[in-house]
Amino acid sequence: MKTSKRWGYLNDYKKTADGAYVYTGAVYTLACDAKRCRAVLSLLCFGAAAVTVGSGCINAAGLSNTFYVILPYIGEVTGTFALCYNAVRLLAAGKQVKAYVRTALEKYLPPSVWILIVSAAVGLVASPVFLILNGTEGKPFLCGLYLFLKAVNLALGLLARRHIRAMEWEEQP
Repeated sequence: MKTSKRWGYLNDYKKTADGAYVYTGAVYTLACDAKRCRAVLSLLCFGAAAVTVGSGCINAAGLSNTFYVILPYIGEVTGTFALCYNAVRLLAAGKQVKAYVRTALEKYLPPSVWILIVSAAVGLVASPVFLILNGTEGKPFLCGLYLFLKAVNLALGLLARRHIRAMEWEEQP
């Protein structure tokens, strides 16, 4: 049966005599300590989500009307959402990950981490530029907190990238 590349994984499901479908394709597990690996990834992803939401809730200078401060934040939200979505896919798969889920994770996890890293770095540069040009608008504590959260998000993104690159998969017989 020939199907499109997008739906090709459906060929790995076979119908049994009682009408149920059974997955017969390749199954993978994480080569490292799977429980620890998943726990670290979930902490990094959902920590980045909390920091991203937290930095968006701060009314720091430049967040209400400056495109070069707002656009990196939008990129952070996008990267964090994609990172968390794919982390949930990995966590929901359980101990054994089907081949098509592994392929999707390997395809989408690294770019989502890069979007988060680049956006946080640009935001970490753009906000001080705004502060130099326009001042703190009477909110020096909030501006400092916002910059701190940008630095934390950048660090979490770099740690997530390192952790994702270290993940190795083993095919199960």
